[in-house]
Amino acid sequence: MLIAQYMTKALTTWLVGFFPYFEVYAAVAAGMAMKLDVVSSVVWAVFGNFTPIPLLLWGNSRLMRIPQLRAWLSQRKRWGGQKVKRAFDRYGTWFLLMTPILGSWTIAVVVPIIGIHPRRILLFSFIGITFHGVATAVAIASGMNWLTDH
Repeated sequence: MLIAQYMTKALTTWLVGFFPYFEVYAAVAAGMAMKLDVVSSVVWAVFGNFTPIPLLLWGNSRLMRIPQLRAWLSQRKRWGGQKVKRAFDRYGTWFLLMTPILGSWTIAVVVPIIGIHPRRILLFSFIGITFHGVATAVAIASGMNWLTDH
């Protein structure tokens, strides 16, 4: 595969993972559907899904100065705040392993309000996203093998 083809597929996979609601699941599937190898699909999907977390943690105060974005982020806080708070009260920091389920954008915006240190957010979210990405790739690859074996 030419480097330009690879980079186009890799960046597309990253982009799918980056946007809210698609998360790592759709990104891994997109990468594999574009015929990226499994490892590349997972790496680029995880990288794309993880990218908003450090960006939003770092730029939260700056982003809140933009009225339209402030309204959107406030809506995410209201929507995800109670869900995240219940999970945190029940599981502690370990609930961040569910980052792909709750949404990386939601985690990055809501969790700092609860008072979790940014390093913990980054570490546990990365582990959770990676776990879900690998599990998705295994499920897809197993299903593909099952379909071709019968």
